[in-house]
Amino acid sequence: MEILIVQKDLIDYGKELNKMNKFFLNYLISKLIIVYLLFLPSFVFSQDIQAISAIVNDEVISRYDVQQRVQLIVSTSGIKPTQENISRLEVQALRSLVNEKIQLQEAEKLDVPTSEQEVGLMLERIANGNQMSGDEILELINSQGVRPDTLLNQIRAELLWNKIVRGRYGSYVSVNDDEVSIVYDRTIESIGKDQYEISEIFLGYENSSEESEANTLAIKLVEQLKSGASFSAVAQQFSQSSTSGQGGYIGWVAEGQLNQEIINIVKNLDKEEISNPINSSGGYYIIRLNDITKAGGKNPLRNQYDLISVIFNKENIEDANNFAREFISCKRIDRLIEKYNEKEVNYIGKRTLSDLPNDLHKELLNKDAGQSLDIREIGENLNLILICDRKDDIGLQISREAIEDNIYSQKIGMMSRRYLRDLRRDAVIEYR
Repeated sequence: MEILIVQKDLIDYGKELNKMNKFFLNYLISKLIIVYLLFLPSFVFSQDIQAISAIVNDEVISRYDVQQRVQLIVSTSGIKPTQENISRLEVQALRSLVNEKIQLQEAEKLDVPTSEQEVGLMLERIANGNQMSGDEILELINSQGVRPDTLLNQIRAELLWNKIVRGRYGSYVSVNDDEVSIVYDRTIESIGKDQYEISEIFLGYENSSEESEANTLAIKLVEQLKSGASFSAVAQQFSQSSTSGQGGYIGWVAEGQLNQEIINIVKNLDKEEISNPINSSGGYYIIRLNDITKAGGKNPLRNQYDLISVIFNKENIEDANNFAREFISCKRIDRLIEKYNEKEVNYIGKRTLSDLPNDLHKELLNKDAGQSLDIREIGENLNLILICDRKDDIGLQISREAIEDNIYSQKIGMMSRRYLRDLRRDAVIEYR
């Protein structure tokens, strides 16, 4: 409105003086209109940033912060951005941002340090779970309109909170031998029975109101997961378990290592199937059955290979054969790449045998690290696969130390949720 008034004043002024060149006047007005159009989006953008969604102990969470977190969840998880889902995600995003604000304030109050190196290491851990690098995952979310700080700040809050909780309660949380023995004996009894590779999403609650909220959220998440949303990404954003940083991945477990309510459901799941919400031990669990096998025995399909694929043109068959003969280690591959006229190099990365094409299985089982597979023709190209590393599955390993660590993590997780609940109760939170 102010710019339009300026335009009118300029025109009136030109008429009164009758000295201003008409062309110059029109030129000036057009420039003012362009300025208006250019700065209007910025004005709206700044308004969105300044719009307040919540105030937590005098610190603001803007509408823009909430939108960025929602966009982060949508872009990484595969949750469909329907109006209903966006509305629900906004509620969850705001709750998470309030929690993180409280956690960061507590870290500042207690003078708990963190470093960019720690944040970077956590980012790489998350990225590796998605078979990407840290830089790649930041580029991905940036291309989806999400500022990298949105993810980095979330990681920073999680790191600081873990330090606070372990520093405050770590020395008070203990696991006695009887607790370990109960789980150990149950696990020993499970040898010979099925073993399960699982991932989890855990939504905890402390009272009936929180239980209702957790149940509703769990049902909606299961709907999205069964519609194709990424389990690991959803776990990273929503799960309250210590496994959230690794996409909810637990690994291989025997029957005796799981709560009875959970094992009863898991035993009836098919491979890659996702459970309905399971109410157990103060929270709702969502379980994904990644794989299943007989416990105690070695499973070659769980062997892990680190692979590189090198592509040659068909006319360069001699170069491909020489490359394969001279290959002894991926640490020296740069020299071979410079020496031979390869067309393309692809870093396949770490894969279990079960994730690789069936026609490669037999040959991979007969090859070791530092060897290559037979050259294969793919259309007009030749494909040479190199084995950088190989780690064979060693079967079920029952360790009292691992059981103790797991029980300790569960207890620390419970203390963490109660601590945060108390801080929320004492905080001054104003929603707009």
